[in-house]
Amino acid sequence: MDQPSNSAMYDLKFIAKKINATIYQGDPSFSVSQVGDLSKVNSRSIVFINSKKFTENINFSTFGACLSSEDCLPNIKNCKNILLSKNPYHSFALLTNLFDNETSKEVDSMYRKVGHYYVGSGSVVSDLSKISKNVVIGCNCVIEDGVVIRENSTIDHNVTIYKNTAIGSNCKISSGTVIGSQGFGFSIDKDKNWHHISHLGSVVIGDSVNIGSNCSIDRGTLVTTTISNGVIIDNNVHIAHNVCIGEKTAIAGKAAIAGSTIIGKRCQIGGMSGIFGHLKITDDVIITPKSNIYRNINKPGTYSSLFPQLESSKWKKINILVSKIDKILSLKK
Repeated sequence: MDQPSNSAMYDLKFIAKKINATIYQGDPSFSVSQVGDLSKVNSRSIVFINSKKFTENINFSTFGACLSSEDCLPNIKNCKNILLSKNPYHSFALLTNLFDNETSKEVDSMYRKVGHYYVGSGSVVSDLSKISKNVVIGCNCVIEDGVVIRENSTIDHNVTIYKNTAIGSNCKISSGTVIGSQGFGFSIDKDKNWHHISHLGSVVIGDSVNIGSNCSIDRGTLVTTTISNGVIIDNNVHIAHNVCIGEKTAIAGKAAIAGSTIIGKRCQIGGMSGIFGHLKITDDVIITPKSNIYRNINKPGTYSSLFPQLESSKWKKINILVSKIDKILSLKK
C-alpha cells in the first residue's frame, strides 16, 4: 500500500536556505514533493544519506535530490541534485519539518476556533484556564482549572492536564500523556493499611519542551515538579512528584525517575533506565539504556549499571559468581 504524500512542492534553493545546506550541484529551481526512503523513491523525492554504508549498490541517478555530507560525496556524485550540510542530521530534521502538515489543524473539521486558539471535538477546557494564542488542543482532551498554556504549543488528542499545571511556549505534548496527576505517596498504619498522601503541588513545564505519548508526570507533593526549557521526553516515560529536569536533557522511552530527584542540564537518559528517588545528577551525564541509578552522580560522564548481552549459560555462571562475591573477597583476606 502506497504511503500518503504531502502535496507541497519546494525548490532546492528554498530548501537549502531553510535547512542550512548548500547546493553542491544541480538546478536550484528543481522542485521536490517528498522526503523519500532509499527503498522507495521517485524522481521528485529528496533522500537523506548520513553514512557511506547506505550508498552501496544504489543508483542515485534515479533520485530527485540527495541531502548528505562531503564524506559521502564520492558515492553519490551521479545524483543530479545534491545538497550538502556540515550537520546533515540536523538538516534532515529541518527538512522533515518542511513536509510536515500537522500544524494545519485549523482547517480540519474536527477543530473549532475559540478566540485565539483551536480545540478539537470532545475536549473540555476549563473557563478558569489560560490558553494563549495559536495553541492547538486535540480531541478528547481535559484541561482543568488553573492550567496555563503559552503561545504556539500543541496538545495532541487524549491528553489530560490537571489543575494548576503551567506549560510554556512552543511545546508539544503527544497523545495519551497525563500531566499533573497525583503522585505515588502513601503512609502505612499499624495494621499495614496504606493511606494516600494528597499531592498539593503543581507541574511547571518550560519553553520548547517535547513530551512523547503515554507519559505520566506527577505534580509535586507540596512544591513543584519542573521540566526545564528544551527538554525532550520519549514515549512511556514516568516522572514522579517533585522531580526537576534540567535544560536540554533528553529522556528515552520507558525510563522512570522516582520522586524528588534532580537531573542536571544536557543529560541523556537511556531507555528503560530507572533512577531512584532523592538523588542528584549533575550536568552533562549520559546514562546508558537499562541502567539503574541509586547513588548521586557528581561528575559529568557516561554511566552504566548492567552487563552487556551474554549467552544464557555464561550469564548464569556470572550471576552465581556475583551472588558469592562477599565470600570470595573474605577468603582473599
